[in-house]
Amino acid sequence: MTWPLDGRPFDVPVSRELCSGTGALFGGWGLGLLADAAQHTTGRRLRDLSAAFVRPVTLGSRLSVRCDVLAEGRALAHCRLDAEESGRTALTATAVVETPATSREAAPGEPGALAPRVPGPLECPERSYESGPGAAMMLDVRVAGRSPGSALLWARVLCDVPDEVRLAVVSDHVPYLLRRILPGRPRVTTVSASLRLFGGPVAEWVLLDVSLVARAGRIAAGRVSLWQDGDTLAGVAEQTMRLSA
Repeated sequence: MTWPLDGRPFDVPVSRELCSGTGALFGGWGLGLLADAAQHTTGRRLRDLSAAFVRPVTLGSRLSVRCDVLAEGRALAHCRLDAEESGRTALTATAVVETPATSREAAPGEPGALAPRVPGPLECPERSYESGPGAAMMLDVRVAGRSPGSALLWARVLCDVPDEVRLAVVSDHVPYLLRRILPGRPRVTTVSASLRLFGGPVAEWVLLDVSLVARAGRIAAGRVSLWQDGDTLAGVAEQTMRLSA
């Protein structure tokens, strides 16, 4: 895939490996495409991404993605990203990117926020999907533990993408949690998502600590802590979801 560096839109085909078993663009790959676009356009590493999911994108369609640099300094740059399908906005986002020279090493968790102790990924069973295997979306996700309001998952991406894109892809697991803890397994639609990354190299397997933050009527919010190397916090993600029968 060739990415322009002058802000011109580029087309991304929505292929099978980017979609869930229902034929819709997987939210994690939507975030991953935005993260990749911001990094390729600016030549800088992603630190912060906030996205709104305006409408679903289906298998076989093409996304026209544009990244515009709003402000650029020596250390940081702020970008706006828009992804359109058939002339209609599907995703829109803002991103903060940082020059590699100023990127910090990943920060260990603060006291009281230590990574959960769980069996290794190959000792854990694969997570289930409503339709279609995870490998079809280039994902391998294992269940390391569950409680009434949270889930612990090991996750890796089965293709070669930048670390920041991998973290964006696997961060989309609040819908998985909600479908398993709420009565009736409601349909879950992502309204918005954010990702904060702390820098440093990322291990192949990332441990996701997924939790429900709040629910009010048909709106729910969740949080994902992304841990790697046992005790290093690689990033934090949040999602707002709409629930329907």
